[in-house]
Amino acid sequence: MSRIGFDVRPVALAAGALLAAACGSDAGTAGPSATTDPVPAPATSSAPAGTPPRTAVPTTAGAVPVERCTTAGLAVKLEPGDTAAGNYYVAVLFTDTGAPCRITGYPRVSHYAGDDQHQVGDAADRDPGATPVVVLHRGQTASATVDQVDVSHYDPAACAPAPVTGLRVYPPGNTVSVLLPEPGAHACAEHMPGQRPLSVTAVRPGTGSN
Repeated sequence: MSRIGFDVRPVALAAGALLAAACGSDAGTAGPSATTDPVPAPATSSAPAGTPPRTAVPTTAGAVPVERCTTAGLAVKLEPGDTAAGNYYVAVLFTDTGAPCRITGYPRVSHYAGDDQHQVGDAADRDPGATPVVVLHRGQTASATVDQVDVSHYDPAACAPAPVTGLRVYPPGNTVSVLLPEPGAHACAEHMPGQRPLSVTAVRPGTGSN
C-alpha cells in the first residue's frame, strides 16, 4: 500500500471503522426487504366524470345494489297506439332520467276524468307473463302495453260508457302517479264481472314498438 509514496493507514482504519459500524447497525435493525409487497395503488378510471356505465351494475357480495326506479326519476309517456279487433293497444314508456335504476313488475293503470281527476271504472287487470328485472341507465327505456277494449262492444246498461281524460299510471312499486291524456277515450264506469275492459302487461326492456 506504500507504493504510491505516502502512508494511507489512517484512511484504511477509518474506512474499516465505518464498515464495522454499518455491520453492527444491520445486526440490530431490519432494513427494507426486496420482497416486501408494494402498497396497492388506488383504483382509477379513464372514463370521464359522470359517464354512465355501459353494463348493468353487478350484484355480487359487497356491491351497491341498484335502487328501484322512482316516478321522479322517470319520464313517463304514451307511445302512439294501434287498433286491432276492437282493442286499442298503447305502450307506456318509462325512460330513466337520472342514475341507474331497476324496474320490474306491473304498473298500476286506470282511467281518470274531470277536474278532480277521479278514477273511472276498474283499474287494469294484469296480463299473465314474465316479470323481468330491467336495469335502466340514463336515456334507456322500458315499457308496458295497455289493452283498452272498445266500450261499444259491451252492453251499455252493464258498462255505463263514459268519456275519460286519459290514463293514470303508477310506475311499478311507486305511490306517485303520472297523468297521460288520451283525447277521445271512453271507459266503462261500471264493474263488469268476468270482463277485462282494461288490462296491462308487465314491464319489459325497450319500447312497445320493439
